[in-house]
Amino acid sequence: MADAAHLTIDNETVDGIRIICPKGKLETLSAKDFEAHLKSAAQESDASLLIDMSGVDYVTSFGLRSLLIITKQIAPAGRKLILFGVNPSVHEVLKISGFLKILSVVEGRDDALAEIRG
Repeated sequence: MADAAHLTIDNETVDGIRIICPKGKLETLSAKDFEAHLKSAAQESDASLLIDMSGVDYVTSFGLRSLLIITKQIAPAGRKLILFGVNPSVHEVLKISGFLKILSVVEGRDDALAEIRG
């Protein structure tokens, strides 16, 4: 588990698929550690990345930047970054910033697993 200023990051595996579970605020101080965690996860596997956002209650532009960097890093290999469990306030930030057009955002874990399996 990684721990930044106001963010902890756990991982779990469901049917061989790694799910990253950040909890807290994805902001200026925590975004670098979050990005490093995602980069490490992307290098460890050639699968798409699932991120359970249900524990994230706040996202700044630095957090959005981290998501964008990883999305662009894995896209050439046909991989996706799939967010699920996004709370309404974070969803609004994704919508206003235009990130809903860039990122794959689904309702829940089962939806994310279904999307990753094709």
